[in-house]
Amino acid sequence: MDILYLLNVLWRKKLIIIIIPLISMAAAYLFTMNIKPSYRAKSQIATGFTTNEGVNISDEKFNVRGVDLKFSNLMATMESGTIFNMVSYKMAVDRINELLESDNLKSNFTRDELLLAESIFQTHLRKQETFSVDHEHSKLLRDILNEFQYTFSFFQNGFDIKRVPNTDFIQVAFVSGNAGKSAKAVNIYCDQFLRYYINNKRESSSESVTFFEELKKRKKEELDDKNEALKAFKSNNNLIGSSTEGDNRSTQLYDLESQRDQINNNIYGLRLQLEDYRTTLAEKNGGNGNSLISNSNERVLEIKKKIDRLNDKFISSGSNNSGLLDSLNLLRQQYKVELTMMERGNSGQNTQGLSAGEISDLIKSTAIELRVQESRRNDINYNINEIRGGLSSYANNEAILSSLERDAQVASDEYLAAVEKYNEAQNKLMASAGSIRQVYKAATPASPESSKRLIIIVLAGFATFGLCIFTIIVMEVMDNSIKTQTQFERLTGLKLSGSLVKIDTKKLNYINLFTKKQDDPELELFKHFLRKIRYEIENDNAKTFLITSAKVGVGKTFVIFSLAFVLSMIKKRVLIIDTNFKNNALSKWLITTNKKTKYLDQGKTDSTKLKIHTEGEGKENKAHDDVDLVQTTKHKNIFIIGNGGSYESPEEIFFNKDFKSLIDGLSNKFDYILLEGSALNDYSDSKELVKYVDKIIPVFSSTESIKQMDKDSIAYLKKQKNKLTGSILNLVGYENLNI
Repeated sequence: MDILYLLNVLWRKKLIIIIIPLISMAAAYLFTMNIKPSYRAKSQIATGFTTNEGVNISDEKFNVRGVDLKFSNLMATMESGTIFNMVSYKMAVDRINELLESDNLKSNFTRDELLLAESIFQTHLRKQETFSVDHEHSKLLRDILNEFQYTFSFFQNGFDIKRVPNTDFIQVAFVSGNAGKSAKAVNIYCDQFLRYYINNKRESSSESVTFFEELKKRKKEELDDKNEALKAFKSNNNLIGSSTEGDNRSTQLYDLESQRDQINNNIYGLRLQLEDYRTTLAEKNGGNGNSLISNSNERVLEIKKKIDRLNDKFISSGSNNSGLLDSLNLLRQQYKVELTMMERGNSGQNTQGLSAGEISDLIKSTAIELRVQESRRNDINYNINEIRGGLSSYANNEAILSSLERDAQVASDEYLAAVEKYNEAQNKLMASAGSIRQVYKAATPASPESSKRLIIIVLAGFATFGLCIFTIIVMEVMDNSIKTQTQFERLTGLKLSGSLVKIDTKKLNYINLFTKKQDDPELELFKHFLRKIRYEIENDNAKTFLITSAKVGVGKTFVIFSLAFVLSMIKKRVLIIDTNFKNNALSKWLITTNKKTKYLDQGKTDSTKLKIHTEGEGKENKAHDDVDLVQTTKHKNIFIIGNGGSYESPEEIFFNKDFKSLIDGLSNKFDYILLEGSALNDYSDSKELVKYVDKIIPVFSSTESIKQMDKDSIAYLKKQKNKLTGSILNLVGYENLNI
């Protein structure tokens, strides 16, 4: 919708927009005359959520989202019904005590009833519980609260609890008609809230302490069981100081193996020495010792080959085979012994000077020594096997012992963690109140709150002002009627020849309208617009016009006569043919009925007589063919062919009648011929008349809206192309002409 149009509408209705807000402001003034003064007392509660005040039992870092969540939870608690009920009970208790202490008991309740109520209220205050509706004295308690005006709704509506922006504080305020009551209510609220909050925190922390205490006991029992099992295993397997004992056994095994290797070398040397003595003794007795030397050389060579083979094998295996290394070391020791014995045999320094008997004695003593060394070796091998068996058993026990020790360590860690949680819960219990506290006590306000009467009056005016504007705009937006020429062209897409302003037609005098200047500006505009439309018709260079419309009631009859009248004023002969058979208003308006009156739709009129001949035709035929259908009117130069009214369509009425010839003949006698057609939405009459005329003039009303049927009729009109001339917008409001 056009903004200028809306602004114009608002300007036209400025009186409504001004008067209604003034009435609203006057009503607000009257309603606020009896407003009682109210007193506002307030206090603040510090939360400690954004500061480091108080005792901190954790290293919790500052988190904006976490702080907001804490404030939201705290506000939900502060606005809970339990706190308001506690305030109501405490105020009632104080009031009952005042009444009981006064000399003259001014109350609708007896002293016993007040004492009973005071006791019940005190009990619920101590337990911080609200009494239920099924309490045996609930009616008495409610009646007392209602009499004192200490109901739950009174305090809930009176309190204003909110966080002070960007601070750690929450403001608690209460508004009432009594200054002392307001301050007292705020202080009682803070006391009851802090008590409720601390008790809840302690109860929650106490539950945690109990839980972790039980957990600590259970973990201690598990730890004791694990330690007992470990201790019993060590005792049963002689594993006390097991780590030192294992190390000692490993050392003993190493020493014994070293001793065994040394004894093996000694035994090997004794055997070689014994063989050397026997060789020497054989030489003394006349034998040959060269074979012995040869055998000794062969052993040395054989040992040397073994050493070379084992050395190659040891190197090829990566030099990390301990078994090959031990065998290699043993062969090397034997190789050294063999070399030593060969040197001693070659020198012959030890036995050459001895007798055969002395050599025999050496053989015997060497054999004895050899047996002693072999016996020692057997003992050492026995000890080695025994220690190795012990070490195997020790390894199994060590695995079991390691598992038991690990279980005991896990149990110990769990026990220590439970102890830590228990200590933390105890710390929370001791610091459960945190740093939440009342910063200052609410003081009795010295002066009442501003009544805001002026603000209320002004707001009432502004609200109704905006509501009026909104209502007017909504009504205009919802009104789909065509009020302006711009709206008509946008909604229909048709060319507009002109508009006719809405006037009062009951006392309209056409002669006076055009011969005198009118005092009414609307009539002057109407006259001016008619002349503009006349100008458009004259420029169309057409003689026959069909005036039709999409719907009924748009003023076609009035428009046709007005056009005929304004054309007759410039000496034009105008013939009106009333072809609106469904509504013959023109015929009824302009024709004075008599016996000679003939109508266009008379059934006895046949096709041969529905014809007007020109002056050039023969007189013999004219007397027979002319039909007196054309009627004069009381207006000069305006003629009419009427109809008697019919429900038939023009095609049905003109069947076998040469209506086209009638129009052609009449066009030679008249300057303009105006035909009225029925509404396109309802009848097909106008469509059947289109072929008889030069131009079509649609008429629309600015009080009507464009609907789907209207769109279909407009689409039909657009299809007529060259025959369609400019439309006429009738009944335009005078106030909408300048938009």
